[in-house]
Amino acid sequence: MTAISKPDTAPVRSRGAQRSRRRGPRHRDGNSPLTGLPADDDLFDESFDDTGSTATSTVPALHLATLKEKHVSELLEMAVALEIEGANRLRKQELVFAILKHCSRKGQPISADGALEVLPDGFGFLRGSDTSYLAGTDDIYVSPSQIRRFNLRTGDTIEGEIRTPKDGERYFALSRFERINGRPPEECKHKILFENLTPLHPNECLRLERDMRGEENITSRIIDMIAPIGKGQRGLIVAPPKSGKTVMLQHIAHAIATNHPDVELIVLLIDERPEEVTEMQRTVKGEVVASTFDEPAARHTQVAEMVIEKAKRLTEHKKDVVILLDSLTRLARAYNTVAPSSGKVLSGGVDANALQKPKRFFGAARNIEEGGSLTILATTLVETGSKMDEVIYEEFKGTGNMELHLDRRMTEKRVYPAINVNRSGTRREELLMKPEILQRTWILRKLLYGMDDIAAMEFLLDKVRATKSNAEFFDAMRPGR
Repeated sequence: MTAISKPDTAPVRSRGAQRSRRRGPRHRDGNSPLTGLPADDDLFDESFDDTGSTATSTVPALHLATLKEKHVSELLEMAVALEIEGANRLRKQELVFAILKHCSRKGQPISADGALEVLPDGFGFLRGSDTSYLAGTDDIYVSPSQIRRFNLRTGDTIEGEIRTPKDGERYFALSRFERINGRPPEECKHKILFENLTPLHPNECLRLERDMRGEENITSRIIDMIAPIGKGQRGLIVAPPKSGKTVMLQHIAHAIATNHPDVELIVLLIDERPEEVTEMQRTVKGEVVASTFDEPAARHTQVAEMVIEKAKRLTEHKKDVVILLDSLTRLARAYNTVAPSSGKVLSGGVDANALQKPKRFFGAARNIEEGGSLTILATTLVETGSKMDEVIYEEFKGTGNMELHLDRRMTEKRVYPAINVNRSGTRREELLMKPEILQRTWILRKLLYGMDDIAAMEFLLDKVRATKSNAEFFDAMRPGR
């Protein structure tokens, strides 16, 4: 008696699955499909092996960032030398794409880095900080199997070797991992998630005072005295319009970059003027990420989420990160615009659920017991005449552990920095100051409390300018001096 075998039948797909297969994965906004993605199996086979070894080549690797830093005229000269057809009709990103494709076909290895953004479909792209993590044609595709293999999350900074698109593909693809967040890939598989780390009060001061003369150092010295900043601080700079908040952020950024070069500094500009973005990029020694006022609110929120996720991933690896945000008010406005309506509207037109994500952003600042810290200094706008801005400030007031208030009257009198000494301060400042310095700071505050705000600041400025350092300033306060 012979067994009767069942005929081979192909699995029947549902109509929805067939439609999804024809459409392909979608963009983050769900409006248009992504086509021409590399095959997942191919990239998994080419990925970094478990031993941590990488293929060696006698030809030096061409780095994608090197090409991005070049001017268009330099890229055009390279393209002409490589005999790339129609190079003079290509935009910068297309020129970079064409040069990389040509070099890869000649056998030259290509390396790249970027911050990972994982999309809802399971795959991701490496975005460049030079374009403020804006999606582009030169983004590098990361497959779902690679993401699962190394437990990757949005914000991970990845360095590795890439390959050019094959026939029918549109994107470069990551073929070999070299480093993840500055470490070998295998070390990043079992890291503790940011949400599981233990937050503590800041106990290590970020000293801003520098060994130099000038008004910029005067600002730093006064902040060190009145409202010291620690690693893991969650600080608000409360400022009316035209009170010098952007310039103050620049001074703080310069001081941190000079005194603490090991700190990862990120300046995040939301809804800002383009000329101020350029100025910040040219003057600050750190990563400057920006979204200008002519971009949609969804772009503002996407930039902010990329920055905070990147900062969290670095903090998980016990690094000290500082984010300078200008401004938290405009970020909250953007979230209010993109948030789905809950039917509950607060005064000023703020949706009841719109401030949840900005609070999550600001609340991420903390000093970590296991090592590392995330410091956020954010500006908030007041006295703008907008009821929405008042509601936003009231919601965030008290959430920080450090506040620096700027005064419009001082600005009108051209007194800079326009810091209101009596209203500014840091919680648990005894953890950041030596006992003798803390005692003299309290004496100084008692002296300035009875004065008018402008007179107090002018008095403090005269005394600070008369000394070379804060140590000399406090030494002059000793009895008998």
